[in-house]
Amino acid sequence: MIIILQFYYKAAEGSGKIRTGRLTGNTRDEVILELKKKGLLPIRVKEIRGGQGFFDLRRFKKEDLLAFTQQLTGLLESGIQLNKAMEILVNLLAENPLGPVIKEVHRLMHEGASFSQALERKKEVFDPLYINLVKVGEAGGLLPQVMKRLSLALEAEINLKNNIVSNLTYPGMVLALSMVSTIFLLWKVVPQFELLFAKAGGELPLITQVVLNFSRGLSRFGLFLLAVILIAVFASRHYLLTPQGRLAWDRFWLRAPLFGVIVLRLNMAEFARNLGMLLKSGVPLLEGLGLLKKTIKNQVLAGIMADAEAEVRKGGSFARFLSRQEQIPFLVTQMVGVGEEAGNLDEMCEHLGRLYEADAKRRVERLLALLGPVLVLVLTGIIFFIALAVILPVMSFNII
Repeated sequence: MIIILQFYYKAAEGSGKIRTGRLTGNTRDEVILELKKKGLLPIRVKEIRGGQGFFDLRRFKKEDLLAFTQQLTGLLESGIQLNKAMEILVNLLAENPLGPVIKEVHRLMHEGASFSQALERKKEVFDPLYINLVKVGEAGGLLPQVMKRLSLALEAEINLKNNIVSNLTYPGMVLALSMVSTIFLLWKVVPQFELLFAKAGGELPLITQVVLNFSRGLSRFGLFLLAVILIAVFASRHYLLTPQGRLAWDRFWLRAPLFGVIVLRLNMAEFARNLGMLLKSGVPLLEGLGLLKKTIKNQVLAGIMADAEAEVRKGGSFARFLSRQEQIPFLVTQMVGVGEEAGNLDEMCEHLGRLYEADAKRRVERLLALLGPVLVLVLTGIIFFIALAVILPVMSFNII
């Protein structure tokens, strides 16, 4: 989810004329810089906030960007001119979280900027891949076709993400229920029985002693453990925001048992799909690799794309370079090599994207089909263990 702020500005032109209006951006400094690029002298820039404060921030998801791309594609394919299509979308998407951004893009176009130049002013929304594909479409007169490819790529990305999230929902709920129920039993229920056992006297079974020790530990050190966990989460989050932390995190997930194979295939699907789309739209391989290194989320693979760009720039073979990278699957190197030799690398990449996307979906479904029952068994086992620890003394001491 991306958060965009709206700012009210008052600025002076070179002639001394005062202009006012609204701009969107991530920070106040970003808006001031944008005004200076337009040749304006900022007098006042203030974030627009309503009565709800934080909740007045405009938030949008990839689905909102997909809706804009699909609707623009439909209008362009119907023969409507770009400026008219954008005017229509400003009204259609007025209530969409992306609405203010679309309105700002249309205003920039009205002032003389091209579509790609206007999008470039909104880099917090449109990534380099999106902007450069639009630029290629404008230059070649193929904007409707390019927007169609962009909408299909966004749709595939969103569908894959939604498929994974929906598959993760049930195991996630079971895991959360396991943790909450275990903490509740140890923190609230077991201590009540401990008082009962103390009055009855006698030696407690080993299983009961273990559960009582866990319960005492949770009662005494629960808040301390919670504080330690929160500090650890905060420190980890801070570290992951650094380049070294992000690289270490991405490297860990590529090597993680069970999940590493899935993460790699998801990244390969994204890489192949985007490279195929770029090449199909007429972007040269060298330029395409330069864009991919900026858009691939996994920093390990982004680094490989950066090295690949340098290799291809020197005249080397893209496929031979990939074959030397241990993170790149053998199938990718072979199909890229065949595509390079046959001159249909774009088609090979698109095929690879579909192949790895389908493979990732199958692996996620198989893993979660196994994970669900395992988590249920674990939850049942924990509750049974605690219940048995309570029932055994009751039966042996005849406590009723």
